[in-house]
Amino acid sequence: MRYKLQMTNTDFGVGMFAALPDVNLSFNEMTAHLRAHPFDDYMHEFVLQGFKEFRTRKLEKLIKEVMKDKGKSDPVLTAVMYEACICHQRQAQLLPLFEGIDPEDFLDYTPAIHIRSRALADQPLHRKWTAVFGRNIFTLAPLPAPKDAPEPPFAPEELSAPEPFTAADGLAALKDQLPPPKPRVPLAETSARALDALGKADAFLGPAMEHKASLSPVSRLRNWMVKVRTVNGSLSNSLEGIQTCYGRGLSRERADASYSMEMAERFSSYASFGPKGVLGYAREYPLIFAAYDELDLPAVNPADIRLEVPYAGQKLHWIEGHGPDNEPILVPAQFIFLFCNLDEQSLFSALGSTGLASGNTLAEAKVAALTEVIERDSDATMLHHPDRCFKVETDDPEIGKLLENYREDGIDVWFMDMTTELGVPCYKSVVLGHHGDVNKGGGCSLSGPSALVSAMTETAYPYPGPKSGPAPEGLAVRRLEDLPDFSTGSAEGDLMVLEKTLTANGYRPAYVDLTRRDLSIPVVRAVIPGLELISDFDQYSRVSPRLYRNYLKLFA
Repeated sequence: MRYKLQMTNTDFGVGMFAALPDVNLSFNEMTAHLRAHPFDDYMHEFVLQGFKEFRTRKLEKLIKEVMKDKGKSDPVLTAVMYEACICHQRQAQLLPLFEGIDPEDFLDYTPAIHIRSRALADQPLHRKWTAVFGRNIFTLAPLPAPKDAPEPPFAPEELSAPEPFTAADGLAALKDQLPPPKPRVPLAETSARALDALGKADAFLGPAMEHKASLSPVSRLRNWMVKVRTVNGSLSNSLEGIQTCYGRGLSRERADASYSMEMAERFSSYASFGPKGVLGYAREYPLIFAAYDELDLPAVNPADIRLEVPYAGQKLHWIEGHGPDNEPILVPAQFIFLFCNLDEQSLFSALGSTGLASGNTLAEAKVAALTEVIERDSDATMLHHPDRCFKVETDDPEIGKLLENYREDGIDVWFMDMTTELGVPCYKSVVLGHHGDVNKGGGCSLSGPSALVSAMTETAYPYPGPKSGPAPEGLAVRRLEDLPDFSTGSAEGDLMVLEKTLTANGYRPAYVDLTRRDLSIPVVRAVIPGLELISDFDQYSRVSPRLYRNYLKLFA
């Protein structure tokens, strides 16, 4: 089956994509394909979303037909129609038609987590809490006091936590072992190398262009083409589509390096699969198909990942990665690649690019990947509170001039300290729109000033642009130069500090090297069991004990 990658929506300035059949298919052709390939996630999602606008009377007729024998003669169609009734409010009125069956009997006929999520006894309570926390994080709504909130999702004993080991502790512990400072490759050399390699790989679709969709003084974008093929199990699919990479920075050089390295990262994260495994990478990647308990090699336990539904022992395709000491460790392939569609069940409702990063060296890529995971974890565990908010001033002439330009343009930018118990500096930048919209950007780095500037320039608000809404009154003012800085002057040293901090807190990262043969640009995906990977706060989300503990601290 041929699929095309198409943007279906935007969410907080981020494009949302779906894989759609590249040919017009009748309903009968789509369901026939699903029956032959029940774990084809692309087709399953396309059919499921199609039921959202399906005529309710027609869907009712289909359900009654399969329910004549309790769905036994067509379990694949039964499963996806049941999912339609629990996913789409418009079709929820048809749920009583499934009376007499156990939806969990159909788990082996769907790749999705919808039925498994609904089967969790405490999911309704978690949904109440994710609604509360989502309003706070996305719209800055005040939090209710515990006495006015839903019942607690955790018992007190589930909320205990050891004293954290912070980035400051990690830097102090390693002070005699760190390598000497090492300057990074010049920006112009970085972008020239990446653009040359991408050009030879025939990635580009047109020239780089300017855009004004963020607070960055220089913003660049460029279109490129995804072309991958999957031959795996019963599946034989191709996927093509246009993607856009973005670069931001205080200078043209930095913006060019930013977009070119982002393109190298994304180009490397879409994979083709064949009988021999993952194709096109600098090293060979055969796949192992097994349940976790069947493996006789060290592996990341999916039960240790912050999933929306618990791992239930499904067979998965595994790829070899490595840990902090370069020891081999198997990782589920679906944790690693974008739009990964293997003949297996999915462990997520959707998984984005968190933990993907490129660099001039593998150490640079790993540092960027780890800080990206830590930033996403802070999005999912740190709540908005006025006490964490501030404005910034600086003696830096370049940043100071940019802040002054914002003020002259009527753009009122302010910040939230989102640093978690790990102590790795993490900040969120905020600009309020006149219609109540909250425009944000995030940044995380061992260098607090770098994290804040990154957050500010990534804020999805046009500059130059219309005047913004005012920042809250009475915000504290912090000096950029006074923000914490635990950087070491080299990527290798920063990696040592980050890995020391994470492992000391029980979060041992795993990496998969995604350096392609045709690019030779280091790219890595980092997975950190125990930290939050998804911060959507939707109907599948699970409140983490760390998030709830942070909520209680605000009312202590």
